[in-house]
Amino acid sequence: MPHTKTATSTLPASELERLHEVLKAKRQEVFALYRRDVKVGQESTDDNADDFADRANNSYNRETMFALSTAERSMLFAIDEALERVEMKTFGICTHCGEEIGAARLRAVPWTRYCIECQELQEKGLLD
Repeated sequence: MPHTKTATSTLPASELERLHEVLKAKRQEVFALYRRDVKVGQESTDDNADDFADRANNSYNRETMFALSTAERSMLFAIDEALERVEMKTFGICTHCGEEIGAARLRAVPWTRYCIECQELQEKGLLD
């Protein structure tokens, strides 16, 4: 069950600010990739394909671009949620159990929602 207490991280202010900047830069990077992938996917047409193999290849490439953009969209949502947690002063706190997320984990994946234990449960499908 997700936690209900309001907690704050014990990260030093300088580390929190650095991670905030990392999140903002990553958001810009992923958003640029997402826009590029959507544009490429939309521009990819079968009009110039001469045979079935070319049309199939174009279709595969278009699907790949849209799949990438879906993954990028998911990452954007995760980054936006992390930025919101920074503003709400709950960044660095597991959204499931309410425990503090380790600084090393936050440095590696600053958009994470979960501590390592809850992440493992989530990956096994055991998190509510």
